[in-house]
Amino acid sequence: MANEVPLVVTYKPKEAALEALQALFRSRTIKPLDLHVAARMLRDHLGLSYVPPLRGMPSYDFVLALDGVDETPPLTIDDTFVYALDAIDPHSPQAEELYDRVNRPRADLPVRDVQVAIDLPTGLANVWCPKEATFPLFGDLALARAQMRASAAAGKGAHGQNVNVVIIDQGINRNVLAQRVPTANFVGGWFTPEFGKGGPPPPPGPIPPLIPPGGWPDDGLGPRVTHGTKMASLVLAVAPQARILDLALLPSHILNLNDPAGGFLSWAVAAYRALVADIIWLKLTFPHTFVGRWVLNNSWAVYDLSTDFPPGDPLNRNYGRNPNHPLNLAVAAAPLVGIDVVFAAGNCGQFCPDSRCGAGQIGPARGIYGVAAIKNVLTVAAVRGDETWLGYSSQGPADPIFGSIKPDLCAPSQFAGVGDWNRSFTGTSSACALTAGAVAARRSLMSPTAEPPPALRGRAVTTARPVVNQAAADERRGAGMIDVSTFV
Repeated sequence: MANEVPLVVTYKPKEAALEALQALFRSRTIKPLDLHVAARMLRDHLGLSYVPPLRGMPSYDFVLALDGVDETPPLTIDDTFVYALDAIDPHSPQAEELYDRVNRPRADLPVRDVQVAIDLPTGLANVWCPKEATFPLFGDLALARAQMRASAAAGKGAHGQNVNVVIIDQGINRNVLAQRVPTANFVGGWFTPEFGKGGPPPPPGPIPPLIPPGGWPDDGLGPRVTHGTKMASLVLAVAPQARILDLALLPSHILNLNDPAGGFLSWAVAAYRALVADIIWLKLTFPHTFVGRWVLNNSWAVYDLSTDFPPGDPLNRNYGRNPNHPLNLAVAAAPLVGIDVVFAAGNCGQFCPDSRCGAGQIGPARGIYGVAAIKNVLTVAAVRGDETWLGYSSQGPADPIFGSIKPDLCAPSQFAGVGDWNRSFTGTSSACALTAGAVAARRSLMSPTAEPPPALRGRAVTTARPVVNQAAADERRGAGMIDVSTFV
């Protein structure tokens, strides 16, 4: 029905609930989730009078798998578990029963810290806008690197060494990445499903098992060239010795950039909760291998807030203008434990917005919200290789409730591969990945203890250089171009 919306429910378990979750999760790398079992578990854990219909249990879908690491972190009572509910009338008795668990926590339940919020579609922050020119690309990767002054990093010995960069995207094919970047150091990532995550269901027949990191469909040429593989190659163009990890948040079968079948926020909440917990565990368990230098590249965005709850919703169900939405809280937690987070600004600029953009998300002060508006996240806009602002790049400022001025800075996009004009890099996603490479280069010289993520983000902004026709920071390009020569 038109008034129904998908919701995300999260909680932390007490000991009794944890035992049930451990039993359910024990075989998740080889056995697909039984949604009926998960739905009954949610009913029992929340003490509901009905079995809530589920689209999925995103926490089940991300399993750590790193080269040389045979263990996986244990589930604990401090973990957050995420459920993606089917569309529901937000004013129905069933929804009110869920809200009651937030408003009036019950000590007799086997869970705590229950949250209920809106679940919105996500998509790749890539775009192809042929309206801009007869041929939409300008320059190549070499020009993009030159505009960033990326070669200065090598002169300072900042190659991204000992820095772990997680590509939170559509999945990486490690063989194609090795073809594109023969020196790439791919070290694993997370098992995740190829289908689902809020997108279309798998084809008829048995549900496929989870795909290992680096094993995503990609023929290297097209049409199945994964966005994640491309973003990893851009990170390595600036930080060639960085360790690359694969966390496939979005379904791999989004072949058309205008395909609405993306993922959903609920899977992003689960991914970030698992990611931060796994990184903390790796630092404690393998301190000599996985040192405390982590960068998260996020070349994806939410395009349409038309079904979002209104700002100021007392249950914190709103996403776009609410720092306390479950996803905004999960992402904001990462910089607080020494993890750098880089996000694409989005592609809802006023002159060439992506077709997925909601009408209320296009133009100045409309296009940067949610995770991209978080103060300690480095939010990246896009310009061409000649420093002209790209009319699809989302514009700030962000809502004042986030306490941030966005975007933070800009980086090049809309360019071709070196010597290969059939391989394009577009959207704020490409600008984001290049910037994540610059952050990895800086991190190879400076630990998060010496320079915490908020300070590193601040340094990136204050060392950015104004681009052509820019006298001061503005809502299109932020402080200007990321300048590796002064930032690193």
